[in-house]
Amino acid sequence: MNTINTHFRLSYQFHDEAFNLSLAGHCNLYISISSKAIRFAVADVERNKFVVLEDYELITVFTPLQVAEQLSLIAEHSPILQEQRWLNVRISISNQHFTLVPETLFDPAHQADYLRLHSDLNPQQEVVLSYRHNGLEAVNIFALDSVVYKTAQNLFAERPVQFVHQTSSLIKSVLHQAERKDGRFLYIFVERNYVTILVVSESGLQFCNVFHYLSPEDFIYYIIFVMQEQKMNPEQETITAWGDITHDSSLFNILKKYIRQVRLGKKPADVAYSYKLDDVFEHRYFEIYSLHFCE
Repeated sequence: MNTINTHFRLSYQFHDEAFNLSLAGHCNLYISISSKAIRFAVADVERNKFVVLEDYELITVFTPLQVAEQLSLIAEHSPILQEQRWLNVRISISNQHFTLVPETLFDPAHQADYLRLHSDLNPQQEVVLSYRHNGLEAVNIFALDSVVYKTAQNLFAERPVQFVHQTSSLIKSVLHQAERKDGRFLYIFVERNYVTILVVSESGLQFCNVFHYLSPEDFIYYIIFVMQEQKMNPEQETITAWGDITHDSSLFNILKKYIRQVRLGKKPADVAYSYKLDDVFEHRYFEIYSLHFCE
């Protein structure tokens, strides 16, 4: 008998009528895991189209063990997470334990040493992994808790699982969109209590970091701080925001107070979406869509 308490709520769910599990061998499964939510999506690779999306909000979850327990509970009731025949399974991890290093300096034998310069690592509780950004000539080194890592791997015992840090999927997607633009731009991805800030120019990624905030004042402080460090003018620059933010939220209001031009982003281009996603705000679920652009 399962004695683990349920601490999640299904916030959103859609399945395209054209999809069924017999097509799993032609589809990729994408999962995003944070301390606040577990989300997954299915992309039909042959049609280059998102056909499934589910969003589970985590409630009163405070530790990695609890996140892993909720992932197991969701999987017990999800045919999607029980399926093993996926073409690829790709999982993004959201936390502050990451660093980007130039590819020319990267030595896999010392990846934990690079990360230790930026994060307090616990080798007994964390696994250190890396993701190579080929177009960026950089490697993202990141850590995730062992219990989450093992739980996710155990769900897909018959398939290799690729783990990436959420910043990597955001970077890949933003650079993919920015290829069409000249100039310098600031992008933010908003989660509950965390904001990822990216600065991108025609020459590539200029800045990337994740900040923890507790109030709208913290939130805007980090954004203005990055703009000042990057010599960007709040009166002239346009900020594009994705994630868990709405037009009527306190976060959006404080952005508009201090920055002249703020806009909510769109879904990534060059991939199709089921019509059932038409009623979802364009700027939502950018992190899960962005996994489609990783390799």
